[in-house]
Amino acid sequence: MSDDILLEVFVNPLQFTEVDEPWASVLNQKVTAQSILDFICTPGISSDIESIISRYKAISIEKERIFAAPNEQRILDKLIWPLRNAKAGYMCGNYLGTIALCGMVAEMVAVFLFDINKFAINKKEMSEKHQRAVFGYEFEKLGQERRVSILYAFGVINDEIKKCFDDIRSIRRRYLHLWSHYHDNLSYDAVTCFRSAVMLVVASIGQDLREGKLVLNKKIIQYLDKHGPHVKNE
Repeated sequence: MSDDILLEVFVNPLQFTEVDEPWASVLNQKVTAQSILDFICTPGISSDIESIISRYKAISIEKERIFAAPNEQRILDKLIWPLRNAKAGYMCGNYLGTIALCGMVAEMVAVFLFDINKFAINKKEMSEKHQRAVFGYEFEKLGQERRVSILYAFGVINDEIKKCFDDIRSIRRRYLHLWSHYHDNLSYDAVTCFRSAVMLVVASIGQDLREGKLVLNKKIIQYLDKHGPHVKNE
């Protein structure tokens, strides 16, 4: 009687065989748009165009929509493009990637809100030294839960926005930090994270239309006056 143990395995899980050698030369298969989609999409997730579009529609159910964003590089790099990539990840079945990117956006929003609200002591903006004395560390280096509690305590965010922060942090922790957590609700939780992250960005930049013009909150106007493109105040 054999003592051999047989296991099912996923062969070459990280290889794009149409490109990687020696498989590319042996198989001699042309790289196509579909083969790229097959590699990009999570194994076991349909990679046909109809399925990808269906997943796009499934995640595009935000309560709020970002219909315009300031063309300022840091806002785009830290908030807008990560959200776009989070949506693209969901389309490809990369639900964990969606959650991770939404977690990043939430952290960036917290730091951004602190910066634009200009926390002060004795009417002077808090320096890093003041932040260390009051919070224990510079705000940017605090844990996310502590950041959010500070923003909430000082009235920068309301209950609804705090819940968005808390939901993202809770979901992210379960999937990205706990080995014991199962992935049964992964796609649903990814959508929840995305919706919450979009709400955070909308709340941070503020957006409204008035006579066909985009209206941002005054703190963002001040930020853009200093860091971004020309802003016309009327």
